[in-house]
Formats: sequence, structure tokens, C-alpha cells
Amino acid sequence: MATYIVNTNTKEVHKTAKIEPRCKINEISPQHRIDTDYAENYFAQGYNGCKWCYPERHTG
Repeated sequence: MATYIVNTNTKEVHKTAKIEPRCKINEISPQHRIDTDYAENYFAQGYNGCKWCYPERHTG
């Protein structure tokens, strides 16, 4: 399992180790989902951390 799941539609990065009930990680459609172990590339492109499962990287 990948460490992170990236939603290319909402531009959010999710942590697979900390899935919270309010997190929408399980609703990401396959065409908008990227499984990866490297999230920094996406943050450099302006992606945001999920408010629920990755709050330390959530910027609003």
C-alpha cells in the first residue's frame, strides 16, 4: 500500500496511515487517484493536505 493517495481533482494529498471517518479518501474515483510514497512533489505543485487525515499539511 502506498503511503499517500493524491486526488488530482481536488488537489489534495491524503495519508493512508491515518484515515479519519470524515476523510473522503474512499470516494476518490480511479481517474483522479494517484497512489504514491512521495507527497512532496505534489505540495510543490500547490496541492494541499487533507483537512482530516493530513492536517499538518492542510493550508485551507
